[in-house]
Amino acid sequence: MPIVYSTLLGVNYMPIIKIKLLGYLREAIGSDYIDIEANDWVEALIKAREMHSRISDAIKPTGEPSPGYMVFVDGVDYRIASRGYAREVAILPIVHGGQDNVRFLTWNDITSTCNIVAERIINSGFKVDVIVGILRGGIIPATIIADILGIEDIGVLDIKFYQAPNIRREKPILKQPLTLPIYNKNTLIVDDVSDTGRTLQLALDYIRHYSPKEIKTVTLYVKPWTNLIPDYYAEITDKWLVFPWGAWEYKRQITQTK
Repeated sequence: MPIVYSTLLGVNYMPIIKIKLLGYLREAIGSDYIDIEANDWVEALIKAREMHSRISDAIKPTGEPSPGYMVFVDGVDYRIASRGYAREVAILPIVHGGQDNVRFLTWNDITSTCNIVAERIINSGFKVDVIVGILRGGIIPATIIADILGIEDIGVLDIKFYQAPNIRREKPILKQPLTLPIYNKNTLIVDDVSDTGRTLQLALDYIRHYSPKEIKTVTLYVKPWTNLIPDYYAEITDKWLVFPWGAWEYKRQITQTK
């Protein structure tokens, strides 16, 4: 059962915002959710940290996550979410709380998951003509899946939400346009993970302008809070995933939090 905190101010009620606890925070608090009365999600996080010392480790007094934690607002990375009311705000430990919350993927894991999604594509009867990998994480799975399916036409697409670390643009930008023709072709968009789902959704919206015959999406992994479930995927996980091609980036992040 969720823990509910409410304050009655005359006859006026502030809206309820659900704080979802993931990883060790769930066990530390003893609940999957905390319900907070607040005008916006930042205020809700500030109130939550004032109520629980374990949450105060994860959330700064400003409402931003501490190093080693991430916050998703209705499935969207807090850094690209507008301040305001939200139905659900998830707090995810990505470093603190031990390695149990981090999953280090091997090249064998990648090969295995690529085989799983390729088999599901084949079993669905979808005949792929071209494959588009989303840079950076989607290009290696796209290449492996193309090899399994025997597809020679592979293109790339590069979408960026940030112009510098923690500095977001008002709108995401397309850094690398589509590199191959897909008109009237069955097109498969490939990425490594559907986290918030925003990158995958933007790729879908963009590629539709090229009038493909049909579009399908695939990611190796899906996060439970994503706003977009791809047509094909291998596994749902709430772990912080460290891909083989992102190991050095992860090491830099760990160094910065110490």
